[in-house]
Amino acid sequence: MQEELLHSVVKLTKTRDVDSLESSLLSTIHEFIGCQAVSIYKSLSANDVLEVECCLGLEVIDGKRFQWSQSEKLDNPSPELLSCLNSACIIAIQSNDGVEKRWVPITLSDKPIGAIAIVSKGLGSAEQVLLNAFCCIYENYLTILHENERDKLTGLLNRQTFDKKLKQLIEKQVVKHHKTTKSKKDRQNQKETVSWLAMLDIDHFKQVNDNYGHVCGDEVLLILAQVMHSYFRPTDLLFRFGGEEFVLVFEPATVEEIEALLNQFMEQVRNTKFPFVKKLTVSIGVAKVGPYDFPIHVLENADKALYFAKENGRDKLCFYEQMVKADKPQTEDDSGIDLF
Repeated sequence: MQEELLHSVVKLTKTRDVDSLESSLLSTIHEFIGCQAVSIYKSLSANDVLEVECCLGLEVIDGKRFQWSQSEKLDNPSPELLSCLNSACIIAIQSNDGVEKRWVPITLSDKPIGAIAIVSKGLGSAEQVLLNAFCCIYENYLTILHENERDKLTGLLNRQTFDKKLKQLIEKQVVKHHKTTKSKKDRQNQKETVSWLAMLDIDHFKQVNDNYGHVCGDEVLLILAQVMHSYFRPTDLLFRFGGEEFVLVFEPATVEEIEALLNQFMEQVRNTKFPFVKKLTVSIGVAKVGPYDFPIHVLENADKALYFAKENGRDKLCFYEQMVKADKPQTEDDSGIDLF
């Protein structure tokens, strides 16, 4: 028992990404506690609105088979789960048939960010100690992974995690693409929704550093990151690529939705007060993220669109696909296109 337990702890801490850590945690909890189901929930709080996502779940079927459930947002989280997330306290209830549901909070930097939910026939004191220990190990290792994935100044995701995160997003798109059962006609009758990648660059940032110093420049970067974090959805991926350059990856949406979202964000940046700088603007280049695209190609396309935006006056939003279309020779039927 002790050897198996130590082996599971070693296996748990060998992982190098959050997804692997979560699946190892659920497998370990089931192995040593013998629950009927175990799930990980995460808080997606934004703008004082609490949203909850079930990141991963493991359920025992017929006492032998296992069934994994993937990421899913909850429309109606249970009151017990919400209470656990809000209070950071363990919540446990038991039904008349002896089935116990238990929610154990997960914290990061002393802030509740999620919960582990257990369904069992009731946990004894030894099982409760084990469960709490596994959750503590998960919290500690999650803190290490979180720090390794984040830019030290802004707290956004760093350049080193970009390839992995975008690859995971594209893989999910491929799975979704293969599961699509709608007819071609149905797809044509609907507006296209795809994922998007945007490259963002602060206009004339070198002048900020030259005129006011790098301390002021760092403050500008930090404030901009805070604006991004509060404006965009918790599910959007926000990266600092280095210097004054950022990369944003969005969930599937129409081109009209992304255009409106980014235009409103640019206006918010214009209206934000930065130290010493009277007015700060950003330029943005956007490219589609298709289910079979290579990350490097998507990044290059967004970079070309960003270059176009900066070469044509800055403080502009440019879509790569529109830019390419506008560069093609026009026929008599073409009426031109407005890029911005």
